[in-house]
Amino acid sequence: MGRYNIIGFLALLWAAVACERPVPPVSDGEKAAYNLTGYLQQQAQRLQAEKPMVLKSVKTQNKPTETIETSDVDWEKELSIFQEVDLSRPALRDFYQEQQQTLPNGSTITVFLKSEDAAAPVEQLVLTVSPFQKLEHLEAVVLEENILFYSKRKITLTAESGTGNVSGYRVEGVQKLIFGDSLHYRIDANL
Repeated sequence: MGRYNIIGFLALLWAAVACERPVPPVSDGEKAAYNLTGYLQQQAQRLQAEKPMVLKSVKTQNKPTETIETSDVDWEKELSIFQEVDLSRPALRDFYQEQQQTLPNGSTITVFLKSEDAAAPVEQLVLTVSPFQKLEHLEAVVLEENILFYSKRKITLTAESGTGNVSGYRVEGVQKLIFGDSLHYRIDANL
């Protein structure tokens, strides 16, 4: 019975992500902070071809952690949750304050904070990019709410510092429907 609850929850999470609008391309006249969508598409293609073994754990409140190890993963769907935090779209630029810092090793940390009056779901995005423009770390907080639904997620993606290849990710969150209890969950995946 617990397995069906997890499958139902993952289907609901996937359906929420699938309802996202397509990402428009960045115009040539504007430099994007980082082409996250392009990176994720490239990683999905690479992972689909390589089929690495993945250790994936799902934990929902008051339930034991379910862990599987598999190489049968639809990477486009698996990484799609990270595409919604791509702030390189020109329409989103005005909603965020950007701060950038260069680390002693040459990597750059860019922090995007949503303006208080902005109507965008991404509250905060932190990107760490190597001097060679390889993603090293992504962390974002996504908040979506209306009269029927509340969802807050903290998503984290880590990559190998030399290659930029995805090495793992985590999704932690809570969601609540108006007529239901809150559901706290955590998904961890390590390649």
